[in-house]
Amino acid sequence: MKKLALLVLVFSLIFVILGLGEPIKYGGTLRFIGGGGWAQFPDSMNPLLPEGGFSPVVAEIYEVLFYVNPLNGNITDLLGTSYEWKNNNLELDINTREGVKWSDGTPFTARDVAFTFNYIKKYPALDQLAVWSSTSGLESVEANGDNIVVFKFSKPNTPLFYYLSNIPIIPEHIWSTIKNPVTFKNENPVGTGPFLFKSSSPQNNVILAVKNPDYWRKGRPYVDKLEIRAVKSNTTSLLMLLRHDADWGDCTPADPKKLWVDKDPELNKMWWPVNNANILYLNTQKTPFDIPEFRKAVALAIDKESLVEKAYHGSCGGVAHPTGIIPSQQNEWLDPLLKDVNLRYSPQKAQELLTSIGFKKNSRGELMDSDGKVLPTYKILVGAGWTDYITMAQIISKNLENLGIKTVIDQEAGSTYMSSIMSGTYDMAICWWAGEGPSPYYYYYQGFYPPFSGSKIGETSLSDYARYTNPIITAALETFSKTSDIHLQKQAIYAIERIIVEDTPLVFLTNRTHFGCFSEAYLVGWPSDSNPYCAAEVIDSPGGAMITVNVHLK
Repeated sequence: MKKLALLVLVFSLIFVILGLGEPIKYGGTLRFIGGGGWAQFPDSMNPLLPEGGFSPVVAEIYEVLFYVNPLNGNITDLLGTSYEWKNNNLELDINTREGVKWSDGTPFTARDVAFTFNYIKKYPALDQLAVWSSTSGLESVEANGDNIVVFKFSKPNTPLFYYLSNIPIIPEHIWSTIKNPVTFKNENPVGTGPFLFKSSSPQNNVILAVKNPDYWRKGRPYVDKLEIRAVKSNTTSLLMLLRHDADWGDCTPADPKKLWVDKDPELNKMWWPVNNANILYLNTQKTPFDIPEFRKAVALAIDKESLVEKAYHGSCGGVAHPTGIIPSQQNEWLDPLLKDVNLRYSPQKAQELLTSIGFKKNSRGELMDSDGKVLPTYKILVGAGWTDYITMAQIISKNLENLGIKTVIDQEAGSTYMSSIMSGTYDMAICWWAGEGPSPYYYYYQGFYPPFSGSKIGETSLSDYARYTNPIITAALETFSKTSDIHLQKQAIYAIERIIVEDTPLVFLTNRTHFGCFSEAYLVGWPSDSNPYCAAEVIDSPGGAMITVNVHLK
């Protein structure tokens, strides 16, 4: 017994002397709580479909090739270990990791990667990132032996690497037998990731996953289990965190510092890096939202400073720039001529703009269109229980009432909410940019590129939620993708910014952060300013999976 104690002391001293810190403690359960939008988890774990991708355990089961940190562009090798562009950027070779096994024991090879990409080509409904769109330039994907995948292009498109990196890789030996992958729910998922699906309880809205004992990353994950729970509101999520019934919450308390951090500064942590924007989407396939002047009037009518203070108590990073460029990218990518452009709260300017297109109030204060017809009551769609979005919707509704526009707030559960947005059945909706990445290209690409848009209401719009396209924006995006000349890329982005400012296809409200509320009561290793190994993404993403393999017992 004395010898054992001496050994423990010696090893502890070695860790301290070498600056390695305390030895990692293994075991325990990581408990994640999702509020509001996850009032009910989807019943699918198909990683190639939107509803399956929203399942909070899928990213821990199915891995991607590389994780590209959208905050700083740093790359973490996952199923891919290296890559190289060749032949004037017309060929991309990716080396895949050796010694990896699927969770059923079958070896993983480059052929699984090639199969995945050709599979989503065969079934376009699975191509959520439009890597096979007619304009992407991707021509073929083939395996060259067990550990090299070769992507060939008809034209250079180096930004596509970010999207290729984010496709979940599926096992050929299983999915090649699936008759209809578009309806396949994948109830027994087989992946290469750090966790294995154990059980799901729809009644209690709980999903359990356990550590993959054969995970290729030796020693990871540190925790033995994941317990993922959904509740109906951010308030309930916060209460569970405060009671130490959860370790990690995706919730947005009205005042996170006061209601979360200040309750116990030693244990209660938050890291909310700005990575996106909150947007009021106006369905441009419906009148009057198809009129640019009307959209700009709506933008001018909204008190965005009030949104920042009342929805987030200043914790969201401030009012969003009218171009949607996030603060960390403005120095490099914002057109200097647009630096001081803003659409500050100005009900008078909004009213004048409406008058200029023939929209006037009647004697009852109701706004009429240019034909003298009173505008109908519009719905503002938000996620059920999302207190930040509900607060914003209430303020926006009051602001628009001052213009004579009547609105009601429509709360829908997460999966239904996204379905309504993507199918274009909404009038107005508060949501985020669908894309993110190390430059504005990725936001604009997914936000405006035609393959991501639905041509008519009812047709799925993968990420162009406003259903707005513009040939000049399309041309600028294609110019950006064809060149590695930073000057030309900036000019392309500047052209897009000017159109956005002029045409107002989106109403940018506030900057948006990931809402990481972390408890150190039992676990440590959370991302932070000093350790930004990911962008504090939600658990249903590759960035969220990075958190699950890094946290460990205190």
